[in-house]
Amino acid sequence: MKGYILAIISGILLVVSFAPFGMGIVAWIALVPLFFAIDGETPRGAFLKGWTSGGVFFLGTVYWVVHSMYLYGGVPLYVGCVVMLLLVAYLAVYPALFSAVTVYGMEGGGVATLFFVPSLWVASEYMRGYLFTGFPWVALGYSQVVYPAVVQIGDITGVWGVSFVVVMVNVCIFSLLKGAVRRWQVHSIYWMGGTTLVVLTSVVIYGYMRIDGIAREIEGWDTITIGIAQGNIDQSIKWDSNYRDYTLDTYRDLTLRAVQRGSDLVVWPETAIPFYLGTDSELDSFIEDMLRESGVILLAGAPSYSLQGGRNRYYNSVFLLSPEGRAVDRYDKVHLVPFGEYVPFREVLSFVDKLVTGIGDFSPGLAFKPLEYGGHRYGVIICFESIFPELSRGLVEGGAEVIFNLTNDAWFGRTSAPYQHFDMAVLRAVETRTFVVRAANTGISGIVDPTGRVIERSGLFRKELIVHRVGLRQGRESLYTRYGDLFAMGCFVFPVVVSGARSLGLKRRLRR
Repeated sequence: MKGYILAIISGILLVVSFAPFGMGIVAWIALVPLFFAIDGETPRGAFLKGWTSGGVFFLGTVYWVVHSMYLYGGVPLYVGCVVMLLLVAYLAVYPALFSAVTVYGMEGGGVATLFFVPSLWVASEYMRGYLFTGFPWVALGYSQVVYPAVVQIGDITGVWGVSFVVVMVNVCIFSLLKGAVRRWQVHSIYWMGGTTLVVLTSVVIYGYMRIDGIAREIEGWDTITIGIAQGNIDQSIKWDSNYRDYTLDTYRDLTLRAVQRGSDLVVWPETAIPFYLGTDSELDSFIEDMLRESGVILLAGAPSYSLQGGRNRYYNSVFLLSPEGRAVDRYDKVHLVPFGEYVPFREVLSFVDKLVTGIGDFSPGLAFKPLEYGGHRYGVIICFESIFPELSRGLVEGGAEVIFNLTNDAWFGRTSAPYQHFDMAVLRAVETRTFVVRAANTGISGIVDPTGRVIERSGLFRKELIVHRVGLRQGRESLYTRYGDLFAMGCFVFPVVVSGARSLGLKRRLRR
């Protein structure tokens, strides 16, 4: 029972490490109770305790799924709770597997363990981000956005490197406490402590150097003044035709105010335009007249469709509109939300309907590339896509000079999700060394510079306008942009190498 209590404590500490609590410092000790819980356990026992800890952690960080399904999806509360618990049970498998293998990795102790265990954690997070369409929500590294110097290694390793360092410190603290209690392997523990100190110090020094260097570099970039229109349109009226004029008038007012403050480009959130562009002459004229009057470029989310194979295919799109009101480019969302925007494995799950209301089942876009106009390239990621590092990286690799994240977080209500979702934008900016501009229907909207500094951010459920000058990325790409997830891939290889070396050493000792 004591082991399970310790596992639960770890889960709780992990929860408070993330927004909205924002106690990132707690993450540096959050796994220590779990390590004591699984110390000396069988792989099966460690798996169960890891699953318990992971269950508490994910219950405290993805509980908002119930809110989205019940309030906006018309799903009965008990069904929403069951679905959420199934999701939590699945996500908890990853820390459970991590715990089961960690028991083996900690047997030998020493500096190898100091790298073995963090590698396992990163490997488990990385798998979670890819298997079954992926869900890399609340990767441990995101808890550190409150410490700019720590997250700067993201431009080499991605968010995974930040997670690695945090877990390494947890392993070191556990080893020091265990050594103090049991008085064993003192020499090994000294080496572990010294190595951890060197790694952590190097990370922080690198962080401060990069913050200073990138800040100076940004000063030489060309700039554009961007206005972010946060309309705060309630989800319950978003698609109600009776409120269509109210929605458009709200965004028109915010756009004209943005232009008065010098905006060159205005951003509206995901599906801010509540109709299909090009299908209603009166509504199309409203947009065109507004743009001609303001003389501004507009980047706005809207649904779209096309006829393919005798049937309509619907897309969650973002349109780039010229000051003349002409759609000059369009991006169709590539990575859709399973059960929110489409039903995966429909052939097998034909009885399952979408869990949230919408216009219809969306189809994924076919091209993932920046939008182009006036000699500039604008990268666009829509809502859920912002949690996948490889998507933002791909846009910058394709020449994007600034990244726009258009989203509608009204689904989340006043839960922890909007705060956690916003924090991910910080790492996307650091990883790619690119400005990230976030436009959210009900918040949190904001601008993050390439050092991860939040220049400005809005409140939740308020109609707001943000206007600020933003640099257009120039110069060399970051190492992460160029080489991607090599570090994360290495975290799969290292445990295998260590395990092989230990097995070989054991065989040699047995032969003696």
